[in-house]
Amino acid sequence: MTTRRIFAGAAIAVLAVMATVACSAATEADPTPVKQFKITPAAGGKTAVASATPAAQPTVQGTASAGATAQIKASGSTLKFDKDKLSAVAGTVTIVFDNQDSGIPHNISVHEGADAKGKTLGKTALESGPIKQELKLDLKAGSYYYQCDVHPTTMKGTLTVS
Repeated sequence: MTTRRIFAGAAIAVLAVMATVACSAATEADPTPVKQFKITPAAGGKTAVASATPAAQPTVQGTASAGATAQIKASGSTLKFDKDKLSAVAGTVTIVFDNQDSGIPHNISVHEGADAKGKTLGKTALESGPIKQELKLDLKAGSYYYQCDVHPTTMKGTLTVS
């Protein structure tokens, strides 16, 4: 009876080690760029504020003046932002990101250049919706890329600052 318990305990220990290794190893079959993030349950909605240096000035439709607020949202099951093109006037602007996708984690991350390979200028935390988050950035004239770090192939866009 003691030998059985020893073998059973050893088998459980081996399975636990194998599960830990399997869960922590990233593979090519798992293209998700985020290995680990905090998921907050959707309990009535909440608001978070994130600030970054430098600060951006994205506008959702048209052009914003300095100090303006830009609105962008994620809603429905499409896993897309409601806008894939933003424009702004150089200076400080607040991006209000409204994640309306209940239980689905999103964020908005702004990068220099035409893709996520450029320097990250600021981003909101990965949070499950519903939640509103604010991101303050200060950008010079140019073209910038933004994306959701969880869904970068479908949730992306270009911010043009003049």
